[in-house]
Amino acid sequence: MRDETAIDMQEADEMHEAMDYAQHEKTWEGFTNLVKASIIQLAFIVLGLYSSIIAGVPVLGVLLIIIGLVWPIAARFFRPAR
Repeated sequence: MRDETAIDMQEADEMHEAMDYAQHEKTWEGFTNLVKASIIQLAFIVLGLYSSIIAGVPVLGVLLIIIGLVWPIAARFFRPAR
C-alpha cells in the first residue's frame, strides 16, 4: 500500500516550484482593475438614480446613468496599448 500523504506533498512541492508568478500577478492586477472599474460604474449609476428620483434633476440623472453604462466600454478602447 502506498503512502498517499508522501505523494501529495511531493506533488505540492513540484507544483509550487512550477508556479508562474508573473501570470499570477497579471491575473491579480486584472481582477483588482475589474473591481475598481465596477465600483466607479456603480457610483455613476447610483448618483444618476439619486439625481433622477430624489434630487429632481432627471437630465443630470440620465446623463450620469449613460456615463455609468458606457464608461467601461469607452475606457477599454481608449486605454494605452501594452
